[in-house]
Amino acid sequence: MSHASRLRVLSTLLCSRASIAVLASALGGCSWFMPFNPPPKSIDVAAPFPIQHYDQTVDHWIDPASPDYDRPLLSAANQRAQYDALLSRYFGTAAQDPSPWNPQFINSAVYRTGGQDIADLQRRRVGHFDNRLQEPRHRGYGQNLREHDIEWIDAIQANMNIAQFTRAPGYAAARRAIATDNALVRGLPTADPFFYDSKIAGEGYPFDNLQISAIRPGTPLYVLGTSVDGAWRYVQTTEVQGWVSSKDIGWTDDAFVVRWRAAAYRSLGAVVGASVPVADTNGSFRFAAVAGTLLPIVSRDASGTEALVPVADADQHAQIRTARLAAGDASIVPVPWAATPRHFATLLKALIGRPYGWGNTGFYNDCSSELQSIYAAFGVWLPRHSSNQMTAGTHVDLSARTPAERLAWLAAHGAPLRTIIYIGGHVMLYLGNTKQEDQLIPVVYQDIWGLRPVANTRRAIIGGSVIMPLTLEIPEDPELRSLAAGPIFEVTTIEGPIPPGFNPESGDDPAS
Repeated sequence: MSHASRLRVLSTLLCSRASIAVLASALGGCSWFMPFNPPPKSIDVAAPFPIQHYDQTVDHWIDPASPDYDRPLLSAANQRAQYDALLSRYFGTAAQDPSPWNPQFINSAVYRTGGQDIADLQRRRVGHFDNRLQEPRHRGYGQNLREHDIEWIDAIQANMNIAQFTRAPGYAAARRAIATDNALVRGLPTADPFFYDSKIAGEGYPFDNLQISAIRPGTPLYVLGTSVDGAWRYVQTTEVQGWVSSKDIGWTDDAFVVRWRAAAYRSLGAVVGASVPVADTNGSFRFAAVAGTLLPIVSRDASGTEALVPVADADQHAQIRTARLAAGDASIVPVPWAATPRHFATLLKALIGRPYGWGNTGFYNDCSSELQSIYAAFGVWLPRHSSNQMTAGTHVDLSARTPAERLAWLAAHGAPLRTIIYIGGHVMLYLGNTKQEDQLIPVVYQDIWGLRPVANTRRAIIGGSVIMPLTLEIPEDPELRSLAAGPIFEVTTIEGPIPPGFNPESGDDPAS
């Protein structure tokens, strides 16, 4: 190689190295390569928890050999009262009945401010999900793990037509509807997720902050608004408000409402399988009914159960069809079902091990909707929000107690399958006790995402419905915080008196 050629090669190499070092302008000079600086190694914010260490056999914890296996845990009178309250929430017409088909509920409760509170809520939601207004930690990401841009939120806002909510703030019979399929309830009219940074513990999938809840087929609705493109309806159920896909609901008229309401009061059924395929008697598949779905029963015999199902015609008007569901307790049962340990076990066996679904993501349950699904079959309505479930029975606040005192109280006074524990954003169902070195250890059933250390730097992922003991330490990972050690620890017991000798005001506890 000549001296001139060697100089040209050296010059090329120097140019490449210099361009990498100083980041020459794109496509300028001799640089085409962008430098890569590996990020510092970060902590694993989501690692699996070894749930296989814990026995998930329902029969181990709810013993079929127990003499009380078929003894009801709730009195017939209490169950009937609970069931009447449930019916009023869905179909009631009395002044205080919070049914979306009740004109008085819509006028006095839903439109109590002439729709202004609904419009204000929409504006707050838009602002909450506008990345221009958020600090880095609370900026939202899509399914491509990139931040949502301004065009995304601006298009959604334009599609909402927020002014509509104050335009006709009163009941109109034509705006009654019913869910004809499982419907996700969204904070904004979009199917796009809004995740926070997945590098932050407890964020990313499945925590889509736009996901509110899910509505089951057969749920009465009232339509408060429609998106500009017609693809979304803003609906009110007995407890939830949000946007649902237009294709998942059907408009109801007087004839439909009268027939459906009468059939429900005559005999309502609850699905007790995890996901039961429902086809009408013409053979057309309609939906997969999840546990807790409520449908009117027409007839029931040894070969199966006939139930009414709502379907939407080409114009999205609701029609009533009949579906035949398989025989046996794995399908649909008349409500209220006897609240026996056997029947609780049937539901737990159907649901245990299923994935966790934040706000019913993927139509799976989260902690509070899991308990809703279980108790619906017994005619007991539980609120959707975990904290509100504390109003369902006799409430005791143990937050001022130490973790050890909380667990001792639960082991001594908890009512198996009737006591619900709330620890702030999460609820669990008390199953009973197990023994460890002559000490009683409470055991709970829960639908949970994961466990966290005190520093909140990571999650040990469980990701579903499981049975676990409540202990002061997690033996597999002592850094993880006990579920009994948070700032909040409350219990409520369905049809349960305050334990003898316990005064929640003074804090006296006979077990301590």
